[in-house]
Amino acid sequence: MIDFTQYTYQNLLQTMLGRVPDTYDKRDTAPIPTALGPAAFVIEGFYLSLNQVQRQAFVQTASGQSLDYLAVIAGLTRYPASAAVRLGVFNAAVAIGARFSTINGENSINFIVTATDTPEDPEEGFFYYQLTAETAGTIGNEYTGPILPITAIPGLTSAQITDILVPGDDTETDEAFRERIIEALNERPFGGNIAAYKQYVGGLDGVGSVQVYPTWNGGGTVKLSVLGADWLPASPTLVENVQNAVDPPPNQGLGLGMAPIGAQVTVVAPTELTVNVSATVTLASGYEIGQVQQPIEDAIEAYLLTVRQSWADNTSTTSVVYAADVYLARITAAIVGVTGVVNATNVQLNGGTADLTLTENGTTQQVPVMGTVSLSAGA
Repeated sequence: MIDFTQYTYQNLLQTMLGRVPDTYDKRDTAPIPTALGPAAFVIEGFYLSLNQVQRQAFVQTASGQSLDYLAVIAGLTRYPASAAVRLGVFNAAVAIGARFSTINGENSINFIVTATDTPEDPEEGFFYYQLTAETAGTIGNEYTGPILPITAIPGLTSAQITDILVPGDDTETDEAFRERIIEALNERPFGGNIAAYKQYVGGLDGVGSVQVYPTWNGGGTVKLSVLGADWLPASPTLVENVQNAVDPPPNQGLGLGMAPIGAQVTVVAPTELTVNVSATVTLASGYEIGQVQQPIEDAIEAYLLTVRQSWADNTSTTSVVYAADVYLARITAAIVGVTGVVNATNVQLNGGTADLTLTENGTTQQVPVMGTVSLSAGA
């Protein structure tokens, strides 16, 4: 790229004055510098605009709508925001299309009843429905608790919104979209290869990422292990949605979904591996354990989130290898990075002092999730 940073007002003015014979007065207040100053200012603006045009011409530096236009070369479009689907629990039957509102002040949003639902352990005397947020985005994932009917429903005295069935997701960011464009250009999706599965499944509502295991159970078999847009194992509802989109049962292998003819695809969610942390912390003067407990938990969860976000990255160029290990050093660094913590010793993960190596293969896939954090004060 051309470097336009040298074309500043001062440099441009000096260049123009350099072409004026020294026999003329070129002091700051003289007529010639005074006349050339506005021109140098305008030309600087031209170079700033030219630099912006140049940046918007390349995938690596473009943003916003310019990046959307460039994505055409990879055959991609930006993922739009998607609406959350939640589980609603009621003490009376409600009609499909009934609308409810959350009770959380200025952040309240409306949900609409879109389908009935049957949870694994239904409680007698209650009715279960799928509720879809009327506002797309992660805001639909946030609230859990009582909801209010927008119109009166006879006999309804209890209405709760509970589990996330399909996580809502915000509009894809420039950085995430840029990474996906570059990946698509480097690894061309074609005819049911790994890149094709990743691109298609990654674009389905509620999906965060997917591990792809070809021939996991013999020739023609493919396993897809899916995380939701909340970077947690996909719910049974989301797993079913992905299965129906890719290779719908019972006629699997017939090419009725995205998967090519002959490919029998199994969609699953990975299992959670709970990470329990214990540590002895030395605190700065004036701090107590209670003051750093929550910040430490937040810091550890932030690290585990990065592990889950890279869980579907293939670490090999010649094979299919995924890794989602939890490193003791990174947990220690997260603890020490909290304000008020001077040092952390005797840090243990699930009772041991070794890194946690998670299982990632065609049979078993794991993701780390936060467990308990037990802290004791050191000297």
